[in-house]
Amino acid sequence: MKDVRIFIIMLLCLVLTGCSSMSDEEEAVERVKVGDHVPAFTVSMTDGSSQWTFNSNQLKGETVIVFFNTTCGDCKRDLPLLEQYYQKHQEEEGFQMIAISREEEDASIAKFWKENNLTIPYSAQKDRRVYNLFATSIIPRIYFCTKEGIVTRIDVEKFNLYL
Repeated sequence: MKDVRIFIIMLLCLVLTGCSSMSDEEEAVERVKVGDHVPAFTVSMTDGSSQWTFNSNQLKGETVIVFFNTTCGDCKRDLPLLEQYYQKHQEEEGFQMIAISREEEDASIAKFWKENNLTIPYSAQKDRRVYNLFATSIIPRIYFCTKEGIVTRIDVEKFNLYL
């Protein structure tokens, strides 16, 4: 019985801390803040049927950059909401949304996308190379950027669909 209580306490601690991967001694570092330029990066993208390269110098209108992992509970909650936002705005001139995984392989992302009817273009990243340009912990992270590459809004741990 004692083991069950310890397990429940540990599980509650994990749930209450969000999708973070920091040790207790580490402090979250926000490398990109509202008003900053988007860091330079290039990723391979897919929408499930085609592939292309996205470069952060290719911003052409409102760009939404999403960092996620499909094992993260907060990401599972927010990705369908982000899909709604994507569907609503995808036809607008210059609008683009890209989802970049944090340490997740393409096969598991493709499976999640299919199971949840997601169409947001994504990039599978096996490491944190791109993610670390923006922050050190906590997902989902959603960055709204202008065509000039200026970050105008950041949602961390929770996407606010109605802002």
